[in-house]
Amino acid sequence: MSENKSSQIKQSFIRGSLTSSAGVFLSKLIGLFYIVPFRSIVGQANMTYYSVAYDYYTILLQVCSAGIPFAVAAMIAKYMNKEDYRTVVLVRRLSTVILMVSGFVMAMLFMLSSGFLSRQALTTGASPEDIRIMQNTFVILAFALFLVPLLYSYRGYYQGMKELKMYADSQVIEQFARVVFLLFFGWVLVYVFKMAPVFGIYAAVFGTSVGTVLAILYFMYFDNKKFKPILREARRQKTRAVSGRDILQEFITFSIPYLLVSIFGNSQRLINTNFFVSMMTSMGNEIETSKIILSIIQLNCDKLTSIPQVLAIGFSAGVVPYMTVSLENRDWKGLNRNIEDCLDTVLYIALPVCFSMAVLAGPIYYIMYGGDELAYGTVCLQWSALLGLVTTVTPIISSMMLTLRFRRESIIYLVVGFIVKAVTFFPLMRLQGYVGAITSSVLCSLTIIFLSLTKIQNKYNIKYRKIIIRMVKMLIGCMCMNGVYALFKFAGITALASSRLLSLVELGLMGICGIAVYLFTTSIMKLPQAVFHKKLSTIIKRFLPVK
Repeated sequence: MSENKSSQIKQSFIRGSLTSSAGVFLSKLIGLFYIVPFRSIVGQANMTYYSVAYDYYTILLQVCSAGIPFAVAAMIAKYMNKEDYRTVVLVRRLSTVILMVSGFVMAMLFMLSSGFLSRQALTTGASPEDIRIMQNTFVILAFALFLVPLLYSYRGYYQGMKELKMYADSQVIEQFARVVFLLFFGWVLVYVFKMAPVFGIYAAVFGTSVGTVLAILYFMYFDNKKFKPILREARRQKTRAVSGRDILQEFITFSIPYLLVSIFGNSQRLINTNFFVSMMTSMGNEIETSKIILSIIQLNCDKLTSIPQVLAIGFSAGVVPYMTVSLENRDWKGLNRNIEDCLDTVLYIALPVCFSMAVLAGPIYYIMYGGDELAYGTVCLQWSALLGLVTTVTPIISSMMLTLRFRRESIIYLVVGFIVKAVTFFPLMRLQGYVGAITSSVLCSLTIIFLSLTKIQNKYNIKYRKIIIRMVKMLIGCMCMNGVYALFKFAGITALASSRLLSLVELGLMGICGIAVYLFTTSIMKLPQAVFHKKLSTIIKRFLPVK
C-alpha cells in the first residue's frame, strides 16, 4: 500500500469517527442544557423517577436489540467489501424484522413487570404513590422500546456502510425532537394546566418515542438516495446471496457477544440503582437525601461526563466497519495503525476535558444546576470526571475486542469488571461515603481496559510505548493548563459569582485560556502532528479559514 493511500485511509478512519463524535456531541450538548430548565419544571426529587426509569430502559433496550446493530454494521461492512449486494440487502431486511419483533416483546414485558420493577427500584421505604408514579413512568417509556430497535436497524446499516455522518445526524434529530417535546409539553402541563410536576416526567419519557419517530423518518427519506442503488446492484448481481440460515447463524455469532458486553457494560449502574439508597440509609442518611445524591451522580454528573463520552460513541461506531475490513483483508499494519490512531485521538481530546472538569467541578456544577446541592455536586463531579475518562475508553476497547473476534475474552473481562464493582462497592461506600460508588465504577473500568489491551497486545503485537509517551505529554499539557486555572483563582476569578451568568463568562474565559495553553504546550511537543497527522495550524485553519 502506498504511503499516500495509507494516509488517506488513516485520515478517513479518524475523520469518520470524529464526524460521528461531533454529531453525538451536539445531541449530548442538547441533552446537557435541557436538564436545567427541565429540573426547574419537575423538581430535583422527581428526577429520581426519570433517572431510574432510564437505567432500566437502557438495559432492556440492549437486551431486545441483542447487539444486532453492531452485528449489522460488521456484516454490512464485510459483504460490501466483497461486493455481495444481495447479501447486504438480506442482512438489512432480516435485521429489521428481528429488531421489530424483539422490541415488541420487550415492550410488553416491560409493561407487565413495571409494578415489580418499581418496588425493586424504590426500596421498602417508598410510599404507594411513589411506586405508582414509577410504574406509570415505566409503562410510558415501554412504547419507546418498540420503536427504538427499528431505528437501530437503520443506524446499524448506515454504520456498516461507513455513512457515519448520517449515523450522527440521526442522533441529533432524535435528541433535539425529544428535548423540545419534553420541555414544551412539560411546561404546558405543569404551568399552564397546573398539573403536578410529575406530569413533566411523563412528558419527558414519552418524548423519547417522539424523537425516535422523527429519526426514523429521516432515514426513510434518505433511503431513496442511499439504499435504492444497492437494490439495483443486487438485482444485477449474478451470484446468489448467502443463505438466510447462514446469515441468521452469523447474526447470532456476532450479536450475542455484543448483547452480553452491553449488559455487563452497564451493570455497574444497576448496582448503584438497586443498592445505593439502601446503603446510604443504612449508614444513617435520610432517604430523600440519598435519592437526591443518587440523582446527582447518575443524572446531573452523568450529563456532564457525557461530553467526553461522545468520543466513545463516535469511535466505537468507526471501529466496527474500518477494523472489520482490515481484518477481512488481513491488513495487519492497517489494523495496528487504526488501534493506535484511535487511542491517541481519544486521549488527546478526552484528557484535557476530564481534567478541566475535575479541577473546575464547583463552578461547572454551580452554573449548570445552581447552588442548592453544590457541596454534594462538586465532590461527585470531581470523582465522576475520572470515571468519565475511563468510561470513554472502555466502550471503544470493548468494541475493538468484539471486532477483532475476541468475543469470549471480552465477555469474561466484563464479568471480571462487574465482580470488581460488586465486591468493592460496599466497602468503598463505608470507607469513602457516597463517592465510594463512583470509585468502585472506576476500578471496574480500569480492570476491563487493562485486561483487554493486554490481550490485543499479545495477539497483534501492538506496542503501547508510543501511546504511553504521548499520554505523558498530554498530562504535561494538562498540568500547564492547571497552572492557568491557578493564576485565575489567585487573581480572584473563581467562576463562583452571585450571578450564574457572570460565572459562565468567567468560566468561559478560564476554559478558553486553559485549552489555548494545552494546545500550545502539546504543539511544542508535536503531539497534534503525531495524533492527527497534521500540524495544529493546519487543523485550526480548517475551522477558521484565513483568506
